[in-house]
Amino acid sequence: MVDWQSPGDRLRAFEPTREEIARFAPMLEGFYNDDYNRSMMANTVAMSTDEVVEHFEGLRRKGGRPFLLERDGALLGDADLRHITAQTAEFAILVGQRPEQGKGIGTRFAILLHALAFRGLGLERIFVSIIPANLPSLRVFAKIGYTRDDSLAARAFADDPSDITLSMARATFDNAHAAALEEIRWSLR
Repeated sequence: MVDWQSPGDRLRAFEPTREEIARFAPMLEGFYNDDYNRSMMANTVAMSTDEVVEHFEGLRRKGGRPFLLERDGALLGDADLRHITAQTAEFAILVGQRPEQGKGIGTRFAILLHALAFRGLGLERIFVSIIPANLPSLRVFAKIGYTRDDSLAARAFADDPSDITLSMARATFDNAHAAALEEIRWSLR
């Protein structure tokens, strides 16, 4: 679990138990099946509640680390680190609550989870793959320090040849977000 208490609110990302996944699956189903969200994820198939649960369980079986995202106790979305190695991982995030999108909350959650990935897990580089139409995600990742990366390592995460791949090194993140790193805390649940 990782927390970021700021003067206006408290952000929390946590790895859910199976019971928590089942409890939140209907809300996550709504996030994933929202027409706009689905188009930004290039998802062409609606997901059922059972498929949401399987998605989380599948990530874990493959060594991924799925997280639920809360602000002041209200679920706003999810994120995960996948394809984790000793040095690298791929990151994905969704602020599923449509009214909360475009207000900087995704940027703050991304910073929160990158603090855990770089400081808590000791990763050295994180990759993302984004469809070209997802301009909001491109802005989020640029704000936190990602740059275009067309290396073979980055392109391995692209689902489609048109996807844009980005990456960020730990040192870049640490330099850009030193103040936030002082406020972010992680702990075992």
